[in-house]
Amino acid sequence: VTIRPGQVVWQPGQSKNNLFSWAPLDDVVMGGVSYSTVDNTSGLWKGLVTDANNGGFVGIRTTPPSVQLDLSSCKGLEWTFQTSAQMPRRLKVVLRDSADFNGIAWTASVDIPNGGNKSRQVTVKVPLDQKNLVPTRFAQIVKDSSTKQGINKASVTALQLVYSKFEYEGALNPQFQVGDFDLQVLQVKTY
Repeated sequence: VTIRPGQVVWQPGQSKNNLFSWAPLDDVVMGGVSYSTVDNTSGLWKGLVTDANNGGFVGIRTTPPSVQLDLSSCKGLEWTFQTSAQMPRRLKVVLRDSADFNGIAWTASVDIPNGGNKSRQVTVKVPLDQKNLVPTRFAQIVKDSSTKQGINKASVTALQLVYSKFEYEGALNPQFQVGDFDLQVLQVKTY
């Protein structure tokens, strides 16, 4: 599907217009006990993140597992969130350009201010260029010939949001906290 700048690719409750849905992908896949749920009608992603059993991440990923988005005419993705007092402060926005489920994850860390006592709308822009997207696999930076050209914007197969204990190369996320969290995804569009 060819996507143009300014096009909305996902909004809550727009199942017939959305190009994908969200599904949780938490550390239970690796033996952890963190868990989350996502409601595609409201966009609410919530759960509990814990570092028990060597865990420490929750995430949501597009489904079906492999969408085909041609973002070659777009500069980036703009994410709009509704924050709360229990929301994570630093997330990873992840894009994939391969059908390999555990292939290269093109990752950008984004800081989202806490909503405090009130909920608050926040928009975050993630440019789709080599300076901003770090090629990773399981939070380890990939430094081989397969990443020299950057993300293949003509073949984006998945989008993810991840709240993780780890940043990159074993370094800790400086804004990570165990416990309950919630974040509402209001829109994902291109620019």
